[in-house]
Amino acid sequence: MINEELRESCFGRVTDEKARRVYDLICDACETRENGMTDADQMLVGDYAYAEQIKQMLQDDIAERGLGQERSNGRQRYWQENKSPSQFRAYCEQQRKILAELRLTPAGRKAEKVDLGDDFDDFPD
Repeated sequence: MINEELRESCFGRVTDEKARRVYDLICDACETRENGMTDADQMLVGDYAYAEQIKQMLQDDIAERGLGQERSNGRQRYWQENKSPSQFRAYCEQQRKILAELRLTPAGRKAEKVDLGDDFDDFPD
């Protein structure tokens, strides 16, 4: 069950509409799990949504400035790397870890044993 107080607290720092939609979608996915969603899960979802908001800002910066810029210092010219792409990758990795912790990735889910009906267990050892 969603804790509305935690949701409002999260939305205090998550202002981007896309990030808020992601928050709601992940909360819905968590609620469909076997044990539902705990407050700790909801706080992780809030961190995920905040990371989504930061990723959007990093994407905007990359679109605006590219991967880097040529700078000049008097007669010297040099290339200055934009740090946003590496930060973007770091936030993507953090989000992947959060989804795994919430058991929302294929590897994070415990798969049920499937009976293939192949009679393999009937063979002697």
